[in-house]
Amino acid sequence: MERKGTYIAYDASGISDSVNSNQHTFRRLSEWQRREPERFNFVNMRGIEFAQSHEEYLDTTMKSYMLKEMASADNMLVVASPVVNTESPILNWQISRGVNRFHLPVVIAYYGRDAVCEETVRQYWVWLPQKLRKYISTQSWCRMAHIPLTKDKLERAVNFYSASRQRYPWDTMTIF
Repeated sequence: MERKGTYIAYDASGISDSVNSNQHTFRRLSEWQRREPERFNFVNMRGIEFAQSHEEYLDTTMKSYMLKEMASADNMLVVASPVVNTESPILNWQISRGVNRFHLPVVIAYYGRDAVCEETVRQYWVWLPQKLRKYISTQSWCRMAHIPLTKDKLERAVNFYSASRQRYPWDTMTIF
């Protein structure tokens, strides 16, 4: 199977709450993809939209769907923001499967930032899902790139880092 596109790791529980979730971010990403499909290919956007109104299927149907979409993805995107449920079992499960099973490079996009440096990662550590914090602290083999959530940086990062082309960030703290 050819890998193509970006898998977005997300917390589906409570995602329909537009104030206390990243729903507005997913809508923005969906709009970018709709307007410029040659620049953005998010392989599981329909799954995120489905999860917004069908949380009851999360543990059964959705996990199979998520694994299928991860298998076809070339990399993984995780949005770091103040509304992320960092302890979410489903979000951390997706990150774990993407990294350990499918060896996806992870692009971490920081919401509301225009630039990212190592200090940004330290300052917004609490925005990172528990699994990413663990990997950054203890798993140097896990490859992650940290970027601001801007259209140009996101496009360049997701089009550069690729499991199929074996282009990975240097380590867990690569700033792109």
